[in-house]
Amino acid sequence: MDRPSDRGAANADVVVDMYAPIAADYEGIWAPLLREFGIKLLDALPLAGARRVLDLGCGVGTLFPDIRERAPHAVIVGTDLTEGMLRRAPVDMPRAVMDGTRLGFADAAFDAVVSCFVVFHFPDPTAALQAVLRATAPAGGMALAVWGSGQVFPAADVVARELDALGAPPDPAAAGPPDGNDQVNTPDKLASVLRGAGYEDIRTQSAPWVRRWQPEPFVEYRARMGPSNRRLRQLDESARRDAIERIRERAAGLTADELTDRYEVVLGSGRAPG
Repeated sequence: MDRPSDRGAANADVVVDMYAPIAADYEGIWAPLLREFGIKLLDALPLAGARRVLDLGCGVGTLFPDIRERAPHAVIVGTDLTEGMLRRAPVDMPRAVMDGTRLGFADAAFDAVVSCFVVFHFPDPTAALQAVLRATAPAGGMALAVWGSGQVFPAADVVARELDALGAPPDPAAAGPPDGNDQVNTPDKLASVLRGAGYEDIRTQSAPWVRRWQPEPFVEYRARMGPSNRRLRQLDESARRDAIERIRERAAGLTADELTDRYEVVLGSGRAPG
């Protein structure tokens, strides 16, 4: 079951529909590419003496071993909205299907909170982080990563145009309630949200994310992940095969520069008062 009975976020169903069908592919393709930024977040947290650590929106639990290495005596809890993702997390990681806007933890339960590429999903990031702050012990740390304001990826544009030409329906996620990406996608915006939520000692910065794809792995990635996957899933099997083959033909002719995905990541950290 990927639909808890009571969620707070207006776009919760959209988020679950995005991630539930791709949990295995997310674990194999996408999570390893994000881990380096998760490690940067851990470096910003006081973990050595932590007793309890929350991985908010932990997905498949990729960061669990890294948190364990830095917080060897802590109970490390993972929450995520999508049950199918949590089922792929390490079995020794306590996990809970939970809306990040309605955390079911006691006040001051955690010494540190990490959230890797999650907060932009919240329609109201400030309110969500206020809830996180209530669950954070005095002087406890919070560190998070979100996507920045711009992406340059010519190959993805080629895929989108091919899907348009082939009559693939639009990405259903785009029609859902809006997320909070525009509120956090620059260092200044993220700092403002953290400040508005009540954090102190706030630090934010941007970092480049660059991925250079080869044609066939790129086709596999676009067929199994993200907006192109959601569009392809709406086609019948024959049309889907034809579309993927057409994308494969186009990818084979792309240059190395066109197959390079360049994005900005925004990293932030803060401390709970006390």
